[in-house]
Amino acid sequence: MLIRIVTAVACLAIGVVLRANGLGLVQLAIFAALVVITVLMPASAAPALVIAFAAVVMTFADGNPLRIGVLVLIPLLHLVHVTSALAVVIPRKAGVEMSALRAPARRFAAVQAVALALAGIAALLPSGPTPVPLEVAGLASAALVAALVALRI
Repeated sequence: MLIRIVTAVACLAIGVVLRANGLGLVQLAIFAALVVITVLMPASAAPALVIAFAAVVMTFADGNPLRIGVLVLIPLLHLVHVTSALAVVIPRKAGVEMSALRAPARRFAAVQAVALALAGIAALLPSGPTPVPLEVAGLASAALVAALVALRI
């Protein structure tokens, strides 16, 4: 039950961030319905819809891509993902030893450290138009990675 409460609190915080970034009341009501479904049925598609909803709202909101709202949402959305996944496999009334949550907590912290490092690197990159040769090189390298992945499958 504690895991579902953590999910609900994370979703509440996400709702506050979205509202602060211009989410309307009708859209907030839709988000609230998704949150209720996420907490009651974490094995459904609702957690993914909560994450996608927040990502779409922040994508179309005005402002810097690395503004504080986006940076706050990264760990919150990841927390919803992790706690929803744990809520699926842990029965609602089961007692959970805190030692059992160490491995997921370590993975969570590692992913957040990498995400924060990438955001820091992105903040250091120059803004403005990208030179055409650099765009072509980036596209070619992405195509190479996709081809290598496809060949391994």
